[in-house]
Amino acid sequence: MSLKIIRFARFRRVAPAFRAADSFVTSMRQRRFAHFAGVTLVMTVTDDILLVDPVKILIRFCPAVTNLSTRLENLTPSALFLLLGAALVPYAGVQNDEALFAAPLYEQNSKQFCIGIFHRKIPLMVMTYVGTLKSLIYLPILHFFGSSVWSIRLPMVLAGALTVLIFYKLIAESVGRPAGLAAAFFLACDPTFLLTDTYDWGPVALEHLLLVTGCFCLLRFARSCSMRYLAAGFFFLGLALWNKAIFVWALSGLGVAGVVVFHRQLVKFARPRVIAVALSTFLVGALPFLIYNVRQRNATLGQNAHFDTAKMALRKAPMMDWTINGYGLFGFLARGDWDDPPKPPHRIQGRLATWIGQYLGHHFHNGFDYIFLFCLACAPWWWRRRSAWFALIFIAVTWAAMSFSRDAGGSIHHTVLVWPFPQMFMAVALASLPWRPLLPAAATAMVAMNLLVVNQYIAQFARNGVAGNFDDALLALPAAFPDPPQLDAEHIFVVDWGMLNTLALYHQGRLPLFVGDPPFTSDTPSAADLRDIDFMMKDRHALFLGHLPKYEVNRGVGERLMKDAAERGLEKQVLRTIYDSNGRAVFEIFRLKPKAT
Repeated sequence: MSLKIIRFARFRRVAPAFRAADSFVTSMRQRRFAHFAGVTLVMTVTDDILLVDPVKILIRFCPAVTNLSTRLENLTPSALFLLLGAALVPYAGVQNDEALFAAPLYEQNSKQFCIGIFHRKIPLMVMTYVGTLKSLIYLPILHFFGSSVWSIRLPMVLAGALTVLIFYKLIAESVGRPAGLAAAFFLACDPTFLLTDTYDWGPVALEHLLLVTGCFCLLRFARSCSMRYLAAGFFFLGLALWNKAIFVWALSGLGVAGVVVFHRQLVKFARPRVIAVALSTFLVGALPFLIYNVRQRNATLGQNAHFDTAKMALRKAPMMDWTINGYGLFGFLARGDWDDPPKPPHRIQGRLATWIGQYLGHHFHNGFDYIFLFCLACAPWWWRRRSAWFALIFIAVTWAAMSFSRDAGGSIHHTVLVWPFPQMFMAVALASLPWRPLLPAAATAMVAMNLLVVNQYIAQFARNGVAGNFDDALLALPAAFPDPPQLDAEHIFVVDWGMLNTLALYHQGRLPLFVGDPPFTSDTPSAADLRDIDFMMKDRHALFLGHLPKYEVNRGVGERLMKDAAERGLEKQVLRTIYDSNGRAVFEIFRLKPKAT
């Protein structure tokens, strides 16, 4: 049997008999249900939990009415993200960090990152601060669907769509449905969130999903006191810490915001059973991360926990502004019009984006930084909204934690870990304003501004190509190497950063790939470097893969390689050059052969 919901505009005006129920429900602030006169009374789920105006009166044993159009409307933000993500998938090459999760699957993983179980090595970590959760998720996907740009990216697009859906549920249940829809739409078409989740080089997609899901489960626990929601919430937060240790920034934000905003509720929930369940499930989620750090004597903190001065931290502030206004990935992902030669768009989404740009102009900023400041100025209206304070404190603490961390906080894939709480704050602030038509009008305009920036990214991808280590020449590179035994080489030396993980992922570990650039990163190689150089030069059948000088990541590696080869009487024999979709020569495959006399 289910329940039927009957709404009243003003509970206190219904009948004198219900006023007693009003005070009774108010006195039970930590419970969701209160029984009075055979009727179940439920407080409206809003920020202002102490209010019961309006309330829902649920009469038992009445069939519930399912509103299909409402359900479809709730799924619209997720569908929008899925559509935009699918439009972006085929443009960029699979970047080296994006393919990093494949290292434990197809490359020889270091013993320090593995644990032996039944005479088998089980990888726990990819790096000292990156776990193998994503590798585990992709193991069946790559086995059944193979390695392609779609099998690599579509799962993370789906993870982003699920993040948007759960984020909507989180805001709808804590603030209200209008604010939930606005926040979900803000997130679904946010250019930074969309690009970083689709081209998941951070990696950040699972971090966003686990953060939002953990918060949603803890909200459900606070409303229902169900221990399964408590266990699930802390388990997801533990998984997020294993997935990437810098999730400790978000944990610090959640902890401080929770203590400041919900200290009374935390005191009342601080019971031995609750603490035991929360701690144990968190430890279970983070267990591989903990095992690694016990075995390696706190390697994660020891090698990565270094701090910057306040002066250096303040220099990272502009990156947060570029993250929220959508500008930060122009030039890093999308090439500008100054990069020749342009090409006519071939895909339908590229042609559509170019046509829209011709009529509506070029848009590189969505203006959300100014809207965020406007929402801050509206403090008199949202001052008593605990959800707004929670979001602001989370943003401030998490951003401060990453800013004061050395070699962190100055790039988009770090600052975006504050998401989706900026969207939450803006939605709550706008929903708190007394003019009801303002929220849908403002939300529509903000979504349109976001979409115009996304359109600009797609137009530049289609016309100018993809920048840096995401160049779409990486999509053509795997086809240049046949799998053994057709491959006529026992060694492929990759003499620059940016290709090895991608090739290992596409060929699923079948290519004999070796890191070849470290001996050539310095003009004064060490004795070990000289031994490696001799080994590479003596193999006349070895293949070398490198960037052309213009696109080198480690500048000068190609020049030093050829200098050492010339000293040994060798010269380059270029076998194949790999071009991107704009006709730029990016990679070259070559051998070293004796100089002709």
